Amino acid sequence: MDLDFHDVLLTPSDLLEHLFCPRFTYFERNLLLPEFQERREKVQRGRNLHKVREATNRAYLRKRLGVKEKRIDVSLVSTRHHLRGRLDEILFFDDGTAAPLDYKFAKDSGRIYRTLRIQSAIYALLIQENFGVTVTRGFLVYTRSQNRLVEFAYDAEDFRTIGKAVREILEIVQLGKLPKRAPASHCVDCCYRLICV
Repeated sequence: MDLDFHDVLLTPSDLLEHLFCPRFTYFERNLLLPEFQERREKVQRGRNLHKVREATNRAYLRKRLGVKEKRIDVSLVSTRHHLRGRLDEILFFDDGTAAPLDYKFAKDSGRIYRTLRIQSAIYALLIQENFGVTVTRGFLVYTRSQNRLVEFAYDAEDFRTIGKAVREILEIVQLGKLPKRAPASHCVDCCYRLICV
């Protein structure tokens, strides 16, 4: 099966939706039925937060972490990985490594949820490919917990999950076959629940 789709570029949202339920991929990519997530209040608040963050503290470097440079609101593409994304910040460190920093309109629960790990690991792949630097960790800022900064390391499973999801999405796009749906518990708040059989 030939899955060489150089023009297919997936966002972190595409992968996270697919991991939640593969039928998101089918409805959005094959039937061209948009989710309209931009209508959700939490999405709107998050986007407003990003606009405010882009305009403030542009010169501030987290020197305590060894940051020597940062880039704000960066769009990156990787045709090799079939990924694209817009990063809140890229931190470049004194040791020659880099890391994504993502602002979240959320409270720190004390754990890094899988969705946040995967999103950040996607950004890590994009940074590595576009800047040729090592990326082994990510950072989250929880704005509803007094801007608490949390650092975490990636593991091999994060990147395996991304690769597997990308291959599955490309296969659904190519074959146009309706995939199995997620457990029924995922259907409660799904925008496609009325048309999904």
